[in-house]
Amino acid sequence: KMNIPFRINQLRTLQFAIFPDKFVNGISVSVDTKVTFGVRKDLGDIKCVMDIRFRQEDNLLLTSLTQCNFGISPEGATDLREKGHIPVDFLRHIATITTGTVRGIIHSKTDGTVLNPIVLPPINLVNLIHDDILLDKVE
Repeated sequence: KMNIPFRINQLRTLQFAIFPDKFVNGISVSVDTKVTFGVRKDLGDIKCVMDIRFRQEDNLLLTSLTQCNFGISPEGATDLREKGHIPVDFLRHIATITTGTVRGIIHSKTDGTVLNPIVLPPINLVNLIHDDILLDKVE
Protein backbone atom coordinates (compact mmCIF):
# COMPACT_ATOMS: atom_id res chain seq x y z
CA LYS A 1 0.00 0.00 0.00
CA MET A 2 1.39 3.38 -1.03
CA ASN A 3 0.87 6.64 0.80
CA ILE A 4 0.72 9.39 -1.83
CA PRO A 5 0.42 12.87 -0.31
CA PHE A 6 -1.68 15.11 -2.56
CA ARG A 7 -3.96 18.12 -2.63
CA ILE A 8 -6.66 19.42 -4.93
CA ASN A 9 -5.00 22.11 -7.05
CA GLN A 10 -7.74 23.07 -9.47
CA LEU A 11 -11.37 22.38 -10.32
CA ARG A 12 -12.62 23.15 -13.83
CA THR A 13 -16.05 22.84 -15.36
CA LEU A 14 -15.03 22.14 -18.96
CA GLN A 15 -18.58 21.73 -20.25
CA PHE A 16 -22.03 21.98 -18.75
CA ALA A 17 -25.43 22.08 -20.42
CA ILE A 18 -28.95 21.21 -19.33
CA PHE A 19 -32.07 20.61 -21.39
CA PRO A 20 -34.91 20.79 -18.84
CA ASP A 21 -37.55 21.13 -21.60
CA LYS A 22 -36.75 17.51 -22.62
CA PHE A 23 -37.58 16.14 -19.14
CA VAL A 24 -40.71 13.96 -18.89
CA ASN A 25 -41.99 13.29 -15.38
CA GLY A 26 -42.39 9.59 -14.58
CA ILE A 27 -39.82 8.26 -17.07
CA SER A 28 -36.62 6.91 -15.52
CA VAL A 29 -33.34 8.76 -16.03
CA SER A 30 -30.17 6.86 -16.93
CA VAL A 31 -26.66 8.09 -16.18
CA ASP A 32 -23.66 7.52 -18.47
CA THR A 33 -20.27 7.98 -16.80
CA LYS A 34 -16.75 8.05 -18.21
CA VAL A 35 -13.57 8.71 -16.25
CA THR A 36 -10.18 9.49 -17.76
CA PHE A 37 -6.85 10.47 -16.24
CA GLY A 38 -3.93 12.60 -17.34
CA VAL A 39 -0.50 12.54 -15.76
CA ARG A 40 2.15 15.25 -16.04
CA LYS A 41 5.51 13.74 -16.96
CA ASP A 42 7.17 14.92 -13.73
CA LEU A 43 4.27 13.29 -11.78
CA GLY A 44 3.60 16.59 -9.99
CA ASP A 45 0.02 16.67 -11.24
CA ILE A 46 -2.62 14.04 -11.99
CA LYS A 47 -5.91 15.10 -13.51
CA CYS A 48 -9.17 13.22 -13.33
CA VAL A 49 -11.81 14.11 -15.92
CA MET A 50 -15.38 12.94 -15.38
CA ASP A 51 -17.94 12.98 -18.19
CA ILE A 52 -21.53 12.59 -16.96
CA ARG A 53 -24.68 12.48 -19.09
CA PHE A 54 -28.25 12.18 -17.86
CA ARG A 55 -30.61 10.67 -20.43
CA GLN A 56 -34.29 9.85 -20.68
CA GLU A 57 -34.82 7.37 -23.49
CA ASP A 58 -33.13 9.10 -26.48
CA ASN A 59 -33.12 12.58 -24.95
CA LEU A 60 -30.07 14.16 -23.38
CA LEU A 61 -31.11 16.05 -20.24
CA LEU A 62 -27.72 17.06 -18.87
CA THR A 63 -24.09 16.89 -19.86
CA SER A 64 -21.23 17.70 -17.52
CA LEU A 65 -17.49 17.49 -18.11
CA THR A 66 -15.43 18.26 -14.99
CA GLN A 67 -11.69 18.20 -14.42
CA CYS A 68 -10.01 17.98 -11.02
CA ASN A 69 -6.25 18.47 -10.86
CA PHE A 70 -4.45 16.85 -7.96
CA GLY A 71 -1.00 18.09 -6.98
CA ILE A 72 1.26 15.25 -5.93
CA SER A 73 3.92 16.01 -3.29
CA PRO A 74 7.58 15.63 -4.37
CA GLU A 75 7.98 12.60 -2.06
CA GLY A 76 4.79 11.09 -3.50
CA ALA A 77 6.08 11.60 -7.05
CA THR A 78 9.39 9.95 -6.08
CA ASP A 79 7.50 6.99 -4.61
CA LEU A 80 5.40 6.60 -7.77
CA ARG A 81 8.50 6.80 -9.97
CA GLU A 82 10.22 4.08 -7.91
CA LYS A 83 7.16 1.81 -8.10
CA GLY A 84 6.73 2.50 -11.83
CA HIS A 85 2.97 2.92 -11.67
CA ILE A 86 0.07 4.87 -10.18
CA PRO A 87 -2.01 2.33 -8.25
CA VAL A 88 -5.62 1.74 -9.28
CA ASP A 89 -6.73 2.32 -5.67
CA PHE A 90 -5.29 5.84 -5.74
CA LEU A 91 -6.96 6.52 -9.09
CA ARG A 92 -10.29 5.38 -7.63
CA HIS A 93 -9.70 7.59 -4.58
CA ILE A 94 -9.20 10.76 -6.63
CA ALA A 95 -12.12 9.75 -8.87
CA THR A 96 -14.28 9.51 -5.73
CA ILE A 97 -13.32 13.08 -4.83
CA THR A 98 -14.08 14.14 -8.42
CA THR A 99 -17.49 12.42 -8.23
CA GLY A 100 -18.41 14.44 -5.14
CA THR A 101 -17.30 17.61 -6.90
CA VAL A 102 -19.42 16.79 -9.95
CA ARG A 103 -22.43 16.00 -7.73
CA GLY A 104 -22.16 19.46 -6.15
CA ILE A 105 -21.74 21.21 -9.52
CA ILE A 106 -24.82 19.45 -10.92
CA HIS A 107 -26.87 20.27 -7.83
CA SER A 108 -25.83 23.93 -7.91
CA LYS A 109 -26.23 24.46 -11.65
CA THR A 110 -29.66 22.80 -11.84
CA ASP A 111 -31.05 24.83 -8.92
CA GLY A 112 -34.52 26.10 -9.75
CA THR A 113 -35.03 23.67 -12.65
CA VAL A 114 -37.04 20.44 -12.98
CA LEU A 115 -33.69 18.60 -13.14
CA ASN A 116 -32.59 19.62 -9.62
CA PRO A 117 -34.25 16.65 -7.84
CA ILE A 118 -32.21 14.26 -10.01
CA VAL A 119 -29.17 13.54 -7.84
CA LEU A 120 -26.06 11.94 -9.33
CA PRO A 121 -26.26 8.42 -7.85
CA PRO A 122 -23.33 6.58 -6.29
CA ILE A 123 -20.96 5.41 -9.01
CA ASN A 124 -19.17 2.07 -8.71
CA LEU A 125 -15.66 3.18 -9.64
CA VAL A 126 -14.35 -0.38 -9.27
CA ASN A 127 -16.37 -1.23 -12.40
CA LEU A 128 -15.09 1.87 -14.25
CA ILE A 129 -11.40 2.00 -13.25
CA HIS A 130 -9.65 -1.35 -13.62
CA ASP A 131 -5.92 -0.77 -13.98
CA ASP A 132 -2.89 1.00 -12.62
CA ILE A 133 -1.37 3.66 -14.86
CA LEU A 134 2.03 2.35 -15.95
CA LEU A 135 4.52 5.19 -15.94
CA ASP A 136 6.43 3.90 -18.94
CA LYS A 137 3.26 4.74 -20.93
CA VAL A 138 3.17 8.40 -19.71
CA GLU A 139 4.32 10.88 -22.34
